[in-house]
Amino acid sequence: MNVRERIFHWLDRGSADLDPDEFVEFAVVRAAAGPLLVARLQQAGIDATGHDAFNVGTQVLSDYSVRVRRRDVAAAAEVYDS
Repeated sequence: MNVRERIFHWLDRGSADLDPDEFVEFAVVRAAAGPLLVARLQQAGIDATGHDAFNVGTQVLSDYSVRVRRRDVAAAAEVYDS
């Protein structure tokens, strides 16, 4: 095992115990579209939440962070892409 493989192995430790019920950030969208995306996800039966997010580039609350449960990320991506 070379140094690079050891570093990747060290960084990857513990990732097997991911909680499927944990909320993860799914998307960051414009503030006007955020609540609409959360509503679409909830209509599709996906447990979704969201909150205002600070945009570092513009230094204003112009974004919206959408979070879904880890187990629902694939289903949420299908809803988001449609």
